[in-house]
Amino acid sequence: EALRDRTVKIDIPYITKLKDEIRIYQKDYNSKKIPNKHIAPHTIEMAAIWAVLTRLEDPLKGQLTLLQKLKLYDGKSLPGFTEENVKELRKEVKREGMEGISPRYVQDKISNALVSELEEAYINPFMLLKELESGLRHHTLISSDDLKKRYLEILGLVRQEYEDTVKNEVQRAISADEESIKKLCANYIDNVKAYTQKEKVRNKYTGQSEDPDERLMRSIEDKIDIPESRKDDFRREIMNYIGALAVDGKQFDYRANPRLQKALELKLFEDQKDTIKLTSLVSSVVDQETQEKIDVVKQRLIENFGYNQQSATDVLNFVASIFARGDIKEQA
Repeated sequence: EALRDRTVKIDIPYITKLKDEIRIYQKDYNSKKIPNKHIAPHTIEMAAIWAVLTRLEDPLKGQLTLLQKLKLYDGKSLPGFTEENVKELRKEVKREGMEGISPRYVQDKISNALVSELEEAYINPFMLLKELESGLRHHTLISSDDLKKRYLEILGLVRQEYEDTVKNEVQRAISADEESIKKLCANYIDNVKAYTQKEKVRNKYTGQSEDPDERLMRSIEDKIDIPESRKDDFRREIMNYIGALAVDGKQFDYRANPRLQKALELKLFEDQKDTIKLTSLVSSVVDQETQEKIDVVKQRLIENFGYNQQSATDVLNFVASIFARGDIKEQA
């Protein structure tokens, strides 16, 4: 009794930082502790995203989504938000992290997925998200239908985030041809230089002097949402940066400019998507040339992103089905 009188209950909030949540699961579910079962990229990450999202309160600022809030808490940068803004977001909520899904629940479902998918050589995010969803029906601490509905809606957000993530990865794998990106970059820079200096560009094939290729420049700049009204500023920024490097005796590397790198990769992906015919994966007939190109992309997914043969094949099929749906929508 005396000890009980001196005991004070202190509620400790759940983690609200994604990196820390991922670390909890990776400690037990990794290739060393589970050597015989491949855990596909983003499987643990997506489960962690869902868990943390259930603990966050909806942002009071209407222009900010729950997922964006999670990313800000995790140290990601978003246009228009500073570290001070993030501190303000945390001050707005009094009980954030006091409710939501526990790490124990997620750990149990990861274990279930590993066991229930015995016939599979690996588990992927969809398998785990299915386990997380089915477990909600029997979760003893979730009696409110509204709360279950909210958690299910958040699962939908996570599925969309995963879809966006793997689409981006496949795009990068397709456009990971270093030489092609360098050529595209050199072509872009030549045209930007001529444009900013009001010069002509020499056509290497005809030897003729031509106006800068506005269509090429805009096709790249559009990929990173550079509006027509901002194109001159963006081009000058690029040339000023290259000039500053030249003064120091350094060479320009497109990878030093993440925005330009992204634009070049997306442009190259757009140019190569049709030649690779990714959508043909969802059909039963793939010609040898296309298959060879697909195999190259698959190998890049394995080497650069951590997939194995089966998970790379499955993620390619999944993304191919997305593009196929997109093609159908465009034709409709």
